[in-house]
Amino acid sequence: MKNFIERSVLSFNLTKTVIYTLEYRIIYFLSRSFSPYVKAPHRENRKDLIEYLRNQVIEIHKIDAENVANNIYPIDVIIPKASRDHVKNLPKLLLDSLRISRRRKLNIKNDINQEDLGDTPDYLNRNYHFQTDGYFSEDSARLYEHQVEILFSGTAAPMRRRLIQKIKEAHSFERPIRILEIGAGVGTASVDFAKSFKYSSYIVSDVSSPYLKTAKKRLKGDFEFVKARGEDLPFKDEEFDLVFSVYLFHELPRSVREQVIKESHRVLKKGGVFAICDSIQKDDDPLLNQVLEGFPLDYHEPFYKDYTLWDAKNSLADSGFKNIHTDHKLLSKYWTATRD
Repeated sequence: MKNFIERSVLSFNLTKTVIYTLEYRIIYFLSRSFSPYVKAPHRENRKDLIEYLRNQVIEIHKIDAENVANNIYPIDVIIPKASRDHVKNLPKLLLDSLRISRRRKLNIKNDINQEDLGDTPDYLNRNYHFQTDGYFSEDSARLYEHQVEILFSGTAAPMRRRLIQKIKEAHSFERPIRILEIGAGVGTASVDFAKSFKYSSYIVSDVSSPYLKTAKKRLKGDFEFVKARGEDLPFKDEEFDLVFSVYLFHELPRSVREQVIKESHRVLKKGGVFAICDSIQKDDDPLLNQVLEGFPLDYHEPFYKDYTLWDAKNSLADSGFKNIHTDHKLLSKYWTATRD
């Protein structure tokens, strides 16, 4: 039965990779055909690198399948979400790809309705990835998850879920826990984490009201939704057992990253776990250094290069965290740490 589950999950994940890769190629081809603004993405065409990445994609899908078979998380995190919505999004993704191409070609970084920003911090007042409306509209929120999976050829979800494995390797929770997710966006990781941990409360936090609104629509169960900055959390000291973030830190200035870590330490209970999933960094996998250098050339990521050079382990230790562990796979890196 275990082998059957592994083979089934692996087959499903590989099929997703084929679909998302095909969608990327279709969108790129049509964008080039219909838009004079399309700028070809920076691509490293070395055959050895392409083959290496292909093998790494298969490996992350194998890990995902093994984690399901070993009950690290349940198989229903793999079950496809609303395939009808997936198909319905494709025309919108195509149209948005034209807009994104125009911004990339003209290097337009702040094409956002200022009225939508409210009290958003200045560092977020930009079109990350050149996406329409940045993180500040419901249209952007509806397309975001699909766009991310296309970008990563269907590996974003397996890479995210590996953080669950790393947390469970670092700590065994003996009772229902209080969870805080920082920078939860549209709740993509929230779905998987809620199914993988027994919790007494789960707070989904983000700075974007439209993204939180979308998360609220998709998440069923006992969740609380709080608009909050990770560097200024509106919670009491020692309130949570688990605090985590997914793909947040590379979009923050270094000073804000450091403050998010300090705030996470403050709101964690003694013995609580802090966990991060984000991009790999320079020299984690030397063969991929060129990929890291090309990423900010394709997508507006002003803090990404500094992030790739940032010593997160040292920052965690300076903030008082202990038992710091790190690992990486494919394009993602993971940290877990505990508060004494």
